[in-house]
Amino acid sequence: MQQISNSISQMFSLLPIRLLAAVFKSIYHSWFKMRWTPASKGWLMFLDTTIRSHIEHKNVGRMVPVAFGNKVHEIWTVEVEGDHQDTLPVVMLHGFGGGSNMFLNNIDSLAKERNVILIDLPGFGLSSRPNLRSKKKDGWWVDTTGDDIEHFYTEILERWFIKMGIEECVLMGHSFGGYLCSSYCLKYTHRVRHLILADPWGFPTRPAAADMRPFMRNRSIVLLAKLLSKMNIFTPVRFLGPLGPHVFRWARGDLILKFDSFFSESTISDYLYACNMWGSPSGEIGFSRLSLPFGWARKPMVERAPNWDPKLDVTFICGARSWIDHNPAKEIKHMRHGMYVDVQVISGAGHHVYADRPKAFNSMVSMICQAVDQGVKPNISALSEARHLAMSILRRRASHSSQGQLCNDEAGIHMPRPLSAHELMGDNDNDLDVDEDLINASDGPVQFTLDEDDDEEAPLATFDECGDLGINRTRKSSFKSHETFDEKKIINRKVARQDSRHFADETDHIEASKADITLASGSA
Repeated sequence: MQQISNSISQMFSLLPIRLLAAVFKSIYHSWFKMRWTPASKGWLMFLDTTIRSHIEHKNVGRMVPVAFGNKVHEIWTVEVEGDHQDTLPVVMLHGFGGGSNMFLNNIDSLAKERNVILIDLPGFGLSSRPNLRSKKKDGWWVDTTGDDIEHFYTEILERWFIKMGIEECVLMGHSFGGYLCSSYCLKYTHRVRHLILADPWGFPTRPAAADMRPFMRNRSIVLLAKLLSKMNIFTPVRFLGPLGPHVFRWARGDLILKFDSFFSESTISDYLYACNMWGSPSGEIGFSRLSLPFGWARKPMVERAPNWDPKLDVTFICGARSWIDHNPAKEIKHMRHGMYVDVQVISGAGHHVYADRPKAFNSMVSMICQAVDQGVKPNISALSEARHLAMSILRRRASHSSQGQLCNDEAGIHMPRPLSAHELMGDNDNDLDVDEDLINASDGPVQFTLDEDDDEEAPLATFDECGDLGINRTRKSSFKSHETFDEKKIINRKVARQDSRHFADETDHIEASKADITLASGSA
């Protein structure tokens, strides 16, 4: 009986401690584990599935385990089944802060001829987040270097190729992905039949006078740059917490416009936010190990490109409006003399060249892949020149008049220039003979063709409303456009003539007076 009473008293004495432990446990699991950044792997998987639902070709996404060192890394891989299986596949690597679904504008077009395989690089997207901050050396943990990061990604890609059973392919990388593809080809080239670098990052060398730029002389900017260099790139976005998706949506509104044909909402911006915020920032750490402040590479690829295998064919596809300098691509073409290096610059495209001008980009990549399938060297220079001409024509639309004149110039039609009101009315001192044939020009529709091949009959394009385009320049429209100006000009000329005649009369009168005075003094 006494034992029962002791147990009851012990139970009641421990009850406050147990209640306190239960409350602390509930607070720990509900509050301390609460995510400040509203991103999770489940949300990213939902967004990935939503985006891939817009791909017309059959596709499947899965994790591919890759062993490296004493760890197994999971690589998110998307396989898109092409219409033809007897062609080489194209493997596409995204840039920094992105994911495999960034190539949504290109997948279906390329899948018409071959299989398309896309991956999320380790540290980004749905792939695993390895520890790229430190490594164990001689029993001590030390910081990783740029060489360690390049070695990691190179070996991961090679083991991924082996796991996937891909013996040969066309390898394409954008921005940071292009840098990793270039680094991979420095060691492994037997799998890459052609390397396509879409506006690649990390090629130019850092200028010696980079720190002498005007904005670098501001101390506040220098201090801010040093502070930001100590943290990851997306740390400020993480600090915003629940406001991060809204700020990210506002900051990358340009990317939303590139995919507005698929989504009317902010699916792409939320996808990019989740790609970088749901896990540890290992991809950002790896990028910081490879880069210098303000986006320069520690080991520029332009200095190492000559070490590529001479048999490796390389094509650069750059954007004309990109912030990345594409002159290193031309330097590499000069250095690799006698080897295939092609540099294509797409007019009107920025850094995201694959999304800014997807049709031009897809056409170039398709022609390269077709040439590789046939075992010949690609030749897309003629296509590039034609596209540049077409874009220059489209961009020279300053007004209806200039567009009409441009159409006439392309068609070889030279319309008479508009006559001013002064030429039509004529001057009192210098009358002009106006050609009536030029004034009474034909008012019919103009027909022309832009085809330069005379052997084939191309369909003629007809502009019925030539007046709206400014092709017909009549005396009435020209007179109206210059009427006020020329009337003032004529009045000013008449006033000037009257003033000059009045001045001449006064001069004659003064000279006559002087002559009379001289004669009077002589007679005296």
